[in-house]
Amino acid sequence: MSPNSDIKYTPISSIGEFGLIDLFRDTAVKYSNSQVEHSIGDDAAIIKPSEGRRTVVTTDIQIQGIHFDLSYTSMKHLGHKCAAANLSDIAAMSALPIAAFISLGIHSNVSLEMIQDLFGAMTDEFGRFGCVIAGGDTSGSPVGLVVNITLIGEVEPEREVLRGGAKSGDVICVTGDLGRSHAGLKILQREKNRFVQTGQSAEFSADFSGYDDALMKHLLPEARVTLSRSITEKMKVHSMIDISDGLVSDLLHICKSSGVCATVEEGLIPIDPITRRIADESDEKALDYALIGGEDYEILFTISESDFPKLYSIDGNIRAIGRIEKGDPGVRVARTDGSAQEFDKYPSYQHFSKPRGV
Repeated sequence: MSPNSDIKYTPISSIGEFGLIDLFRDTAVKYSNSQVEHSIGDDAAIIKPSEGRRTVVTTDIQIQGIHFDLSYTSMKHLGHKCAAANLSDIAAMSALPIAAFISLGIHSNVSLEMIQDLFGAMTDEFGRFGCVIAGGDTSGSPVGLVVNITLIGEVEPEREVLRGGAKSGDVICVTGDLGRSHAGLKILQREKNRFVQTGQSAEFSADFSGYDDALMKHLLPEARVTLSRSITEKMKVHSMIDISDGLVSDLLHICKSSGVCATVEEGLIPIDPITRRIADESDEKALDYALIGGEDYEILFTISESDFPKLYSIDGNIRAIGRIEKGDPGVRVARTDGSAQEFDKYPSYQHFSKPRGV
């Protein structure tokens, strides 16, 4: 967080809008695939659909001050995370990403070097999955940096998965561990607050020692594209969603779409030791991080009990955490002390909502 006199700062006005588009095109050509026949440089991209597959489309917007804080998020981290968030939506449908379209609203305090880092990171993260950046748009922004991505993917009809297929008796499964992204965010916010309290001293040194796993989970999340494909290759998945808003809210999406309710066992929810440590240091509960923290980008899905043994043949950390049941849509968390928490409304952050307590 201390200033660095060696950082280059070239105003984007030095190359202009069309120079910036040329830069994007030269960066994007690093990757290609056979489906995208024409991309950056034409009025629109031309994409050739694969035979026997359906098109999947998602879009996501990230706004400075709401979705990210550039005081502790580098442009490379931001580029990776913006791409991963969209890839995670594609993974939740068991689809493969094909082409991304990126639109940027750029504030005058954003340098050319910053945009190069942002776009380069997005290009590489999409490219890891054979996906190319095929177009987009740029504009000035009076309020900060805005990143909007539309991502196109493909999926075989027999492997596509929606939220609305959960059935009574299904086993609820989740990949990875939960709450670690929120734990990483807590550390970043803590160090920012310490920096502000010092009067933004040039001598300030952030204390991130021992928190690497949590910080990486928040700043460089992994989209489970490959793992979701492995799951649907082995078995019939009834419902699936990515965990971007927290376990309870995203499971509630499944319940409301499927007309069922769910019970989750606290003792089965995977929580990493670093998440518990950070929650303890913050005098908070690690379970709350897992239930409502968000931005883990793991995959939550339901399958029949008879298919559960097939998960052992999949290379990935997958856990069963509860059951789907008949009843009005809701999520019940069975606590280890014998009590239970009931949720029929979304407890996670929602845009346009009144602040809590109002």
